[in-house]
Amino acid sequence: MDHLDHSAHRDFFSGRAEKQGRVFQQQSGVQINADSLVLANLAEAAGNLQLTLPFNAPRVAETSAIELGVHHAGTGTEGNLPPYVERQIDKELRIRINSIPRTGEAVLIVGDSTAGKTRAAFEALRECFGDHRVFAPFDGPDLVSALPALVESKDSCVLWLDNLERHIGPDGLTPQVLGLLRRTRIPVLSTMRAEQYRRLVPSATPVALSGHDERTNLGRRILEQIHAIVLPRLWNPEEIGRARKVDDSRVQGAVAFSTHYGVAEYLAAGPRLYQEWVLAWGPGSNPRGAALVAAAVDCVRAGITHSVTRELLVSMHEVYLARVGGAMLRPESIEEAFDWATRLRFGVTSLLMPAEQLGRFKVFDYIADEFMRSNASQTIPHTSWRSILEFAKRENSTYLVGLAAESNDETEIAEEAWRESAQRGSGKAFIHLGFLYVTTNRETEAVAAWTNAAQAGEVSAYGPLGAWHRSNGDREKAIELFREGAASDDEMCIRGLVEILDSAEEAEQWLLKLVDQEGDASDRHNLARYYDLNGRKDLARKNYKEAADEGHVPSINNYGAMIADDNPEGAEEYFRSAYRGGSQQAATNLASILVDRGEWQEAENLLRGAVEVGYFEASAILGYLYHKQDKHGEAKKAWSKGAENGDEWSIYNLALYFRNEGNKDRAVELYREIADSNEEAAEDLGFLLANAGNADEALSHLEPIKEKISPQNRCALGSCFHHAGRRDMAKSWYSAALDSGHGHAGCKLGDMAFQDGLYEDAVQFYRTSFNSGHPHAASRMSNMMLSLGKGKEAAHWLRLSKGLPPSRARRSSTSRKPRGKKRRK
Repeated sequence: MDHLDHSAHRDFFSGRAEKQGRVFQQQSGVQINADSLVLANLAEAAGNLQLTLPFNAPRVAETSAIELGVHHAGTGTEGNLPPYVERQIDKELRIRINSIPRTGEAVLIVGDSTAGKTRAAFEALRECFGDHRVFAPFDGPDLVSALPALVESKDSCVLWLDNLERHIGPDGLTPQVLGLLRRTRIPVLSTMRAEQYRRLVPSATPVALSGHDERTNLGRRILEQIHAIVLPRLWNPEEIGRARKVDDSRVQGAVAFSTHYGVAEYLAAGPRLYQEWVLAWGPGSNPRGAALVAAAVDCVRAGITHSVTRELLVSMHEVYLARVGGAMLRPESIEEAFDWATRLRFGVTSLLMPAEQLGRFKVFDYIADEFMRSNASQTIPHTSWRSILEFAKRENSTYLVGLAAESNDETEIAEEAWRESAQRGSGKAFIHLGFLYVTTNRETEAVAAWTNAAQAGEVSAYGPLGAWHRSNGDREKAIELFREGAASDDEMCIRGLVEILDSAEEAEQWLLKLVDQEGDASDRHNLARYYDLNGRKDLARKNYKEAADEGHVPSINNYGAMIADDNPEGAEEYFRSAYRGGSQQAATNLASILVDRGEWQEAENLLRGAVEVGYFEASAILGYLYHKQDKHGEAKKAWSKGAENGDEWSIYNLALYFRNEGNKDRAVELYREIADSNEEAAEDLGFLLANAGNADEALSHLEPIKEKISPQNRCALGSCFHHAGRRDMAKSWYSAALDSGHGHAGCKLGDMAFQDGLYEDAVQFYRTSFNSGHPHAASRMSNMMLSLGKGKEAAHWLRLSKGLPPSRARRSSTSRKPRGKKRRK
């Protein structure tokens, strides 16, 4: 190239070619065919011929990877590509791309089909030249047609040549055109399949040198000018490690098979192979081959994860072929079907992958996965289950078949598969047999199966055995079994032990173990709950907060509840957050704060919404809200709704409502429903029963909570029993009240002692009551003394009862002060 004019006004070019070169216009563009091309002023070489070249390349930042040739990667959100995973060539690739303005050297990535070449190139292009325009010609002539506009463009441009071999040719990319691009510093970013590269590069395939055509010659000369970056098909451990951290189900699915396929290969080839299989069922296509693939897919679905024999696929495939028409489709021969299904498509992939053992195959994993994800998945025919189970018995792989059969509701197949596996010594098969027996009401067989599993050394058997003993009332045996499994870190046993121990001291060590092992927010929540139940509020608050920070909604609510008294504004934020996370309990707690603030409308909306979705605990507060607004009818309705659905506090409030209305019989009925679990209900019920003369039932509800009843109410209960004629009960409750500091109970006990003629006891009770601040005890003492004929003492206590000081007593001779002797004169 001798000369290049960058005139802003020129939108055409001219040239002369040495040897057999030619330059001419053809249809919509200019075609160049030259070994050595010189561009000069068109007016000098070809008159005033003007060529119009439309060129409106988009900017890199505005271009999608799909537009530039990146393959779709299966199903995803709105068809988006998975997140990009850094590849081992990325650093070198970016260094090479960034050096183009200085060196002008083209960049070429070589790798097997679907190795991820195009995606790696696109991500590097977007990072290095995001503001450039990118031109991606369809083929060589398309490239040459746009070359003048590309060269003379005012904008910085990048030439994108995906599948470089498609652009090489006498009428396309030649060494001379590549030289022009290098000298004008137009970045060239290209990819090429390894198969094509090996065909064109002599050092790789020396036998290919004989008889090669002009296109091959050009390709070899071009590739000799470019130092290729090679991208391996299989990913290295560092790449796999980075892929494992990507939050995308497609990438995770590909990583699972990265030992056999490249991750990019799996993602890119999979959808295309799946589509080819779906389209192969029609007449004139490959319906028998598609049926063979369907049989192989169902082998995977049925738990056969390794390769299967050709004979098994042949025996199974007819039922799949019959589903779509059978012989009417004029299916191909079985040999043609296998040839089609095993033909290489991309990289090393095919629909049926041959195994190392001759005559065995395995379906390409993506196809089975995608079929199970799709709505196209059909029931596995029973005949296929039978064939697969018999094959699995010969292969000693019935355990997984049992798992698959159970998940597909093939209980008979599952039981037979697990029995076979158990007979071969599989403890896990015994475990699953046990659960299957439970679902079919064969508990005795279930316990026997789990016992066999435990004897076979299967630690996970202790969990279901412990749970069975607990459900049958043998708590001690359950704890023993749970401890046995927990000692070997069996999670079900640890959780069973925590649940059965509840707030017992031992539960803490197992809860801490769960938190240390799993780090799960729900386990930390349970640890916080344990501390909460045991009154260790600081530790409870700390663990609720940590679980809340991890987004655990119940912990967010509970932490809010713990800080609500001291920090209602902070609690409100937590309650709102938990409510947004779906917690109706948080909505109820938030409503309680709003009720106290007088923001009744929002509180009512929250509570009504909670009740509407079945959270009937909100009914108690909703009724209270109406009660505060004197809407007693609405309050009764809300509490009745909650009571009908078993909400304890709704039942309590409704009972209180009837009690205040004078309907004590209805109140007693409601209190009885919850007295065993609600101490306030038990206390109220005790009062009502005692006043009604039903002292024995009253005492049955009151004795278990005696220590938790206030001293004042203990005294009141003593009066109830006294009026009911149960003086023994009355004395007991009066004494309990007096012992806990309620002085008035001393008066009651003094009266009873006086009536029984126990005057000294009466004096002691009255004195205790008076000294605790009850002056009426002095009046009662005065009356008692008067009745006993002790007037002075009666007068003394009467003065005290009226708040007067005691009367002054006459001095006795013994109380006189000594006097000094008179001085004698």
